[in-house]
Amino acid sequence: MKNILTYIEIKDGAPIKLSLEALSKASEIAVEKGNKSLALITEELKDDELNKLRGAGASDIVVVKRDAYNMEDFSNIIVEVAGKYDCEDIFIPGTLDGKDLAPNVAASLDTVSLTNVMDIKFEGEDIIFVTPSYGATVLTESKINKVPRIIVVRAGSFDKRDDLKGAGNLVEENIEEVKDLKAIIRDVVTSAAAEINLEDAPVIVTCGRGASSDEIFPLVKELADVFGAPISGTRPVIDDGVLPKASQIGQSGKIVSPALYIGCGVSGAVQHISGMENSGFILAINKDEDAPIFNLSDVGIVGDCKVILPLLIEEVRKIKANA
Repeated sequence: MKNILTYIEIKDGAPIKLSLEALSKASEIAVEKGNKSLALITEELKDDELNKLRGAGASDIVVVKRDAYNMEDFSNIIVEVAGKYDCEDIFIPGTLDGKDLAPNVAASLDTVSLTNVMDIKFEGEDIIFVTPSYGATVLTESKINKVPRIIVVRAGSFDKRDDLKGAGNLVEENIEEVKDLKAIIRDVVTSAAAEINLEDAPVIVTCGRGASSDEIFPLVKELADVFGAPISGTRPVIDDGVLPKASQIGQSGKIVSPALYIGCGVSGAVQHISGMENSGFILAINKDEDAPIFNLSDVGIVGDCKVILPLLIEEVRKIKANA
């Protein structure tokens, strides 16, 4: 029996949202093919966090304990576990670390790594992987015959499931740490900018260049504070130094899929759209009625953010006060 392995990236003692999205899709495919869906973790988790993996369909949860992340060592762990459990597919979340791990794992296994997978389809016995190109204006369909296949999952492409009811049996494996490392992480220094967690945020307020002025930006921040949401930015806003690089959404930034996305003065360039098009509900505010963002938004407000944002802030506060 060929199984499916999902590497689970963990942050602050919990699986990140994208890991659960990847595991959920892997589990759906495993059920379709009558295989096992395995989750690989590198630290012990509390019961409620383990239950998230079970809810996402993990048949077994393989634990290989490590004190700290190292790309070479973690790549070796994935390779060893995939081999021992006869895995034909290895799912990896498309984070910075995941995109670092995937090609190294593929090279070690002499196989193929496919990045930014946003859809998976069946054609008879074949599995077709869909990836975006040119800011998602072109979709490429790929069939990979060589196994194991390394599948790097794009954020927001698949639903995070909690109803798949995997057994989630805990299995601890002892894999010797890689000693001959080419790079060693001595210390990790976290800046305030690095604390921005856009990928898991249910609500994101985005500042475009049209709302980045000294007059309007405080209103954008106030709206974000009312929602308890992080602020993201388009590339011009990042380049202007209004927001840090960690808050950029788009082709050269982060891929997000919040339940609610609010774009303030965002025009909707294709590079930005490719990073947030999978949002659950999109509200756009722009004074240009021809702004491309309106083609994607669920609700579009044509108007000046300087006028619209105070009204929106007031209404949100009323709703929260009466909740």
